[in-house]
Amino acid sequence: MNETKLIADLEEINRHVDNDKKLPGAKNIYLAAGWFSDTQEVLLKDAFIQLSANPTIAHIHVPLLHQYGGMALGDANSEPDFEWGAMTYKADIKAIDNSDLTVAIFEAEDADTGTAMELGYSVASNTPVVSVFSGNIDQHPINLMLSFGTDAHVTSTAELANYDFFDITPNKYMGKLI
Repeated sequence: MNETKLIADLEEINRHVDNDKKLPGAKNIYLAAGWFSDTQEVLLKDAFIQLSANPTIAHIHVPLLHQYGGMALGDANSEPDFEWGAMTYKADIKAIDNSDLTVAIFEAEDADTGTAMELGYSVASNTPVVSVFSGNIDQHPINLMLSFGTDAHVTSTAELANYDFFDITPNKYMGKLI
């Protein structure tokens, strides 16, 4: 994981978003996703690209881009401490509160616990959740708390580019559960 490079990549993608193609009333979203493995990094970056192209999305809040003090976890010059953790957590909670909905990205083989917490908080605060369950969800079942905690789900980040976030229609989770 190279968090500093991932941040730079996401910022570069954001600079090329064509906001003129956004529809009136487009949604502000909180993008919950881990970035602690190569697969999670790829999923986060691809979700960001796909959501950026979606005309029903106005703004995407990526917690990684808003860490307290601008500190990246992989930064050799500093180490996370209690203040950083507390303030980063509070900023994430406030960002969910300020969003119209949450998009949660889960790798079936390695579901991130932080993303699970963000999904749970979103559900508790009545923020709609659309989840991506990526990978083989039959070979690597999704925890029932994640699969039932989402309002709708898709099975690939590619589906996010055309998803109608104006009309989040609940759908049935079709994979195996644990």
